[in-house]
Amino acid sequence: MRIGIIGAGIGGLTAAIALEAAGHEVEVFEKRHVLKQLGVGLGVGGNAIRALKAYGLDEAIRDSGNTLTECQFRTDKDVLLNAFNLAISEEDNVTIQRERLHEILLNHTTAPIQLIKDVVRIKDFDQPTLVLQDGTKYRFDLIIAADGVHSNIRRQMFKHSEAIYQGYTCFRGTSVNVGLSDKTAIEYWGEDGRFGIVPLTDQQVYWFCCMNARERDSEFRNYNKKKLQHYFKDFPIDVTDTLAATINDPIHHDIYDINPLKRFYKGRVVLLGDAAHATTPNMGQGASLAIEDAICLAQQLERYPLDQALHVYDNLSVAHAKKVILKSRQIGKSAQLENKLLINARNNALKIMPPSMLERQTRFLSKRVLY
Repeated sequence: MRIGIIGAGIGGLTAAIALEAAGHEVEVFEKRHVLKQLGVGLGVGGNAIRALKAYGLDEAIRDSGNTLTECQFRTDKDVLLNAFNLAISEEDNVTIQRERLHEILLNHTTAPIQLIKDVVRIKDFDQPTLVLQDGTKYRFDLIIAADGVHSNIRRQMFKHSEAIYQGYTCFRGTSVNVGLSDKTAIEYWGEDGRFGIVPLTDQQVYWFCCMNARERDSEFRNYNKKKLQHYFKDFPIDVTDTLAATINDPIHHDIYDINPLKRFYKGRVVLLGDAAHATTPNMGQGASLAIEDAICLAQQLERYPLDQALHVYDNLSVAHAKKVILKSRQIGKSAQLENKLLINARNNALKIMPPSMLERQTRFLSKRVLY
């Protein structure tokens, strides 16, 4: 089949790799003028590592990344609330710089990638033709929309599927030589916000901080490293040291998700990754879900005729994605509490929660059926 993919991010490139391996003719359309990925580190969960084994990509990611064994939750006064044991997973949970993951995927595909090609709509979903901003049209047997949280194609396919602001904004950055464990990620939760530190390779960490704010808040739009240092000056020393060791300018964006969709395809146009199920980052599953989607879809196209394959992909994906969206949204609301009484209740509940109960909250991530 001739397959067009909208978006050359993690999901789109993984789909190109898997579909090329199955013998399909693939072409990728990217609206940006360069392929270099902006961003900092991210997690590739054990569920995605498992999926990538079929294409030999798991080892390349492990070799370029760092395997985590623990995630701790602490207060802004450095009191341990609980810890999540990642070492019990069947597959490694790997952290890696987004740019490096993107390079690995690019190196494993030979599909042509057209830059500065902004796809604005689909003409005829049953005999799909993508239409670019300049009016140029391309006809395919199947079109895959992997064009992100604000997907033009999703909004054309399904009414009321706009991205929803979740009430908090986020900064991310990379720091070097902070001197922390390279196996433990830590989140510090306080009434003014939260701060996470996640180890990478080569003495690097990536960090993120989330603060409640209005959408497109003008105050936070002007924040830089110095202002973040002042904002978090009363947080533990690991936070202040991490901010002080930040290289380059922090990246800023508001946090959105979408309400779960009832289906991921219309005619012969199908969604994957954030276009299908944009979720808040609280479970660290954005990249992993996109990878799983791409491989699940490719596997169904090998097994079934096109229309049946899309139906099976839907059955294997929609309910699972809904659970991730709602669970991640719930975690975000709890983590971003500002009321002191509610914060104390949350912290006390976390302290007495058996670690096994924490682990059960995410066990479903490894149970998704892809084939």
